[in-house]
Amino acid sequence: MTTRNYDILVWGATGFTGSRLVEYLALNAPAGTRVAIGGRNRSKIEAVRAKLAAKHPMAPISLESMDILIGDSQNAQDMHAIASQTRVVASTVGPYSIYGEQLVRACVEEVTDYCDITAEVPWVHDMNRELNDQAVRNNVHIVSMCGFDCIPADLGCLMLAQYSREHIQQPLLHVKGSIVGIRGGVSGGTMATLGNQLGIEAHRWWKGVKAQMSGSSTPQSQLPNGKETNRAVVHYDQTLGRWQGFWVMSIINSMATKWAGRELNYGPGFSYAETMTARNVFMAIAQTLGFVYLAALMFFSATRNLLYMLRAIPRPGEGPSDKFMKSGFFSLHLEAFSKTEVFYGKVSGSSDPGYSETIKYLGESALCLAFDRDESFRPGIYPPSVAIGNKLLDRLRNRGCQFDVARKIIPASHDSAKKVQ
Repeated sequence: MTTRNYDILVWGATGFTGSRLVEYLALNAPAGTRVAIGGRNRSKIEAVRAKLAAKHPMAPISLESMDILIGDSQNAQDMHAIASQTRVVASTVGPYSIYGEQLVRACVEEVTDYCDITAEVPWVHDMNRELNDQAVRNNVHIVSMCGFDCIPADLGCLMLAQYSREHIQQPLLHVKGSIVGIRGGVSGGTMATLGNQLGIEAHRWWKGVKAQMSGSSTPQSQLPNGKETNRAVVHYDQTLGRWQGFWVMSIINSMATKWAGRELNYGPGFSYAETMTARNVFMAIAQTLGFVYLAALMFFSATRNLLYMLRAIPRPGEGPSDKFMKSGFFSLHLEAFSKTEVFYGKVSGSSDPGYSETIKYLGESALCLAFDRDESFRPGIYPPSVAIGNKLLDRLRNRGCQFDVARKIIPASHDSAKKVQ
């Protein structure tokens, strides 16, 4: 790689998540890291930079000195000019199926590593089909899904697969995930992406929802202790002693972890299923129907616009307050199955998973690409576990993220565990 002006470029610095990623890197990147910030509106970026510089005048990475790069995400020439100046791009500009393609293409061609927080798995698959061979030839790492969707499930399954291989000497066949506690807000950018995905990928999403509802998301197979991979979405979990309902990210996480399982050979027919804990069967049914109802409202532009007008959902650029994000948490229980053994994992975070934790995940992914590259990295267009798995896992553990595995059920290590109902 030729000498570049910057180590990391934050693309989308004026957005709700992008501006907080700039702040995270200024406070947590190693001294001397060259960070640039970019987007399409110079005056807005300058305002964000000035606000953050006033908030953190003594930040280890000077905010005032961060250069600004301007471009249009849908202009190929602009994206090439930007990608050629940096070693790594961290993008927060979605929906990625609309605004991400030209930047990914530019990064592959300009030999620039890239990470993002998309949950648009079909789009990532499309980029993989079109550009993966070229990315491998150029030794470029395009790492998507570096947010709450899908880091906990993706790296959690990687952790469990390695444990199964090293300590049990058996392949990993299936992982059942359950969100046993969560508190977090949602930004307008996330809702805009959801609306876009429901519009352009409705047939794929509905197929996934029906599979989750009917319990047919994975091939039927028998597991140790008489358990089965095939469960109805509303069911009673004997291990946890709690009812389970539909979890909105289950389809995304299932697609990403199965993809990683094939690439990393977790085990024959590896599968992943994910649900959300409820207090009782009635709450499990209610939360399941609630997710479907929200998806239906977001699918139609008329009802979506009505939700915006009524301030029922935030507009792009809006999101939860810093105070609310600090009060957030999540806890993901993982039950793993090899041919003869059952063991457990826990992934948890002590702040808002969709924003504070996501910003941490993306920031550390960018720093990992910039400074940790070694022979374990896999070039191409892949989920985090495949591209930079163990190096990123080490970084996140060092930042206080819980990724634990054991033969018995593990309580969450964070104070958030006390909040789980």
